Amino acid sequence: MRRFVLFALACIAAAACSDFTGVDETQREWTVDENTMTWGLHEYTIRGSIPALEYNKDGVLLSPVPKAPTGWVTFTSNPEGYNEFSTVYREFLGKSIMGAAAMIPMAMELYGRNRATGEKCLRLLFGTASNAEAIIRELDSKLYRSAYSPQEDLYVQRYLPAALLKGGRAESAYSPDIPYTVQMLPSVTRNQGDFLYLNIYSEAWDTNLRGVELKKNGEYYIVSNCPSCYSQCKVMKGEWSGIK
Repeated sequence: MRRFVLFALACIAAAACSDFTGVDETQREWTVDENTMTWGLHEYTIRGSIPALEYNKDGVLLSPVPKAPTGWVTFTSNPEGYNEFSTVYREFLGKSIMGAAAMIPMAMELYGRNRATGEKCLRLLFGTASNAEAIIRELDSKLYRSAYSPQEDLYVQRYLPAALLKGGRAESAYSPDIPYTVQMLPSVTRNQGDFLYLNIYSEAWDTNLRGVELKKNGEYYIVSNCPSCYSQCKVMKGEWSGIK
């Protein structure tokens, strides 16, 4: 009888780690080939670049600033769990400034599926617990409805991760284009030392540029700050179909 109870509890725990939480930690085969990584049937690709802007010795910008995206990261599906997210970060996307920035909506979406898994992803992407605390606090209130939230609380925006993806806007009910695409372009904020800056292009806010501050940490890039990426976006029109 005791063995049966333990087996039943193990089955319940296994289910809680997959079906009921929206995450899957199954190990899949993966490969990296130049600008593309595959994890099982999922594919991640980096295209374009973030061109360096030129400043004079007084810090005055000399270069024309692109108004349209110059770099893109596409992915066919959001990472299924921390196992996939951390492997994609360490083996591919985390090694480039565009790749690391593009993982912001991926980590946000995983937080929306499962707090514990998403928190691990955010702490990895942000490098330190203290760097990740601000976004974790905000996402807790924006992606999850509390017992005190009114039924039509417009502050709760489960679709917020989709707002950072191409095609994700209020008028499309935050149904982004597939493959999912994070569009990026240079920031006029001047890079200083290990700190680097870029903008994610989005049509989900009144202003299209979402600033991201990153820092080189060994062979990886970490996100040190990106408050405009999780500020309240335009209220959705229609019903959100989610991110696969």
